Amino acid sequence: IRWKLFLTVLALAVPALVIVGILSYVGGKAAVERTTLEHLTSVRASKAHQIESYFEHIRSLARSYAKNRMVVDAMIEFDDAHQVLLDIELSQEQREAVTSYYEETFLPRLEDHAETDMDPAAYLPAEDGDLYLQYHYIVTNALGDKALLDDAGDGSQYSSAHSLFHPILRDFAREFGFHDLFLVDGSGNIVFTVAKEVDLGTNLLDGPYQNSNLAAVFQEAQHDYLKNSVHLIDFASYAPSFGEPASFIAAPIVDGAWLLGVLVLQLPVGEIDKVMTNNRNWRIDGLGDSGESYLVGADFKMRSNSRFFLEDPEGFLEAAERAGVSATDIRTIRDFGTTILTQEVRSRASVAALTGETDTATTTDYRGVEVLSSYAPLDIEGVEWAILSEIDAAEAFTRIRVFTRNLMLRLAGLLALVL
Repeated sequence: IRWKLFLTVLALAVPALVIVGILSYVGGKAAVERTTLEHLTSVRASKAHQIESYFEHIRSLARSYAKNRMVVDAMIEFDDAHQVLLDIELSQEQREAVTSYYEETFLPRLEDHAETDMDPAAYLPAEDGDLYLQYHYIVTNALGDKALLDDAGDGSQYSSAHSLFHPILRDFAREFGFHDLFLVDGSGNIVFTVAKEVDLGTNLLDGPYQNSNLAAVFQEAQHDYLKNSVHLIDFASYAPSFGEPASFIAAPIVDGAWLLGVLVLQLPVGEIDKVMTNNRNWRIDGLGDSGESYLVGADFKMRSNSRFFLEDPEGFLEAAERAGVSATDIRTIRDFGTTILTQEVRSRASVAALTGETDTATTTDYRGVEVLSSYAPLDIEGVEWAILSEIDAAEAFTRIRVFTRNLMLRLAGLLALVL
């Protein structure tokens, strides 16, 4: 009877413990996955609101600043001064100096990323007055940061206006983190820039950068000026910045019913990253060691930086090389220090988000790693972007492994007690 009773109890206890263990494991895993995805959704929704609010703020800033009387006066003064420069005859020495700058400084850096030889004549401004501007404010500007030069000292009407308005416009651009600020007259001439890159003095309608996204956003603002609307354009490679990714926002500068020109702001990548990474404090957002939030454009390329690149650039690039990323893309990421427009994200989550879906899923990310992902499209006028918040499945299920180990120990203890 004792052995029969022992075997009977054992036959009842073992299956019961096994069933309890399986149900506990399945329920615990589902609970952890659900909790993690809910947290990712919360983070994604918060980041989406922040980034949409940021662009609304930039849009309002551009609109209000374009109406500022100082900016209106600056547009008038620079336009008039630029017209005076059109009558200037450039000396042969000055012309050769500008050409030499393109051949020895600008084009070699641009060619490194374009991987093709370029003709200086295709990039040089056509008018002597514009070459004159580049000679005094770029070529002979010995300051490391060319934006620090307030007055070229040439005694021109342009330099007089520049010494008055440039410090104010430079301080504004730097205060809000813009890479550059442009004043473009109604004919498409870039009559002023803060950063003093080689787009200064060029024409956006028929000049060397007529096919750039800067030219496109200028024309949108120019054609729509009566509505006083602000236009944003997506990131694209921008030659005057040596091919670095650039995005612009433009607002018309009007005086009554007259279009004086267009104010254009070159958006800062760093400010977008601050929003998406919480100033690189991922753990404060509850994203652990492998979680991140990032933006993807309609071409399935990143519009913000990868956490893994920001934390360990060389490790990221080594992993990218092993994953088969082209040598050109790896060099571009290394040279520009950004994954924007280079790192492709063609996952199930990104495809769904860019078709307008909002959901969560377990999928494979751009590193080939299994992740839990929460995704959604963004509502930002002028661009088609999606936002994804993700964390490695291995990290997300760490609690499941701990729970499973503890569960097995408890079941073993109960079984020993029964025996």
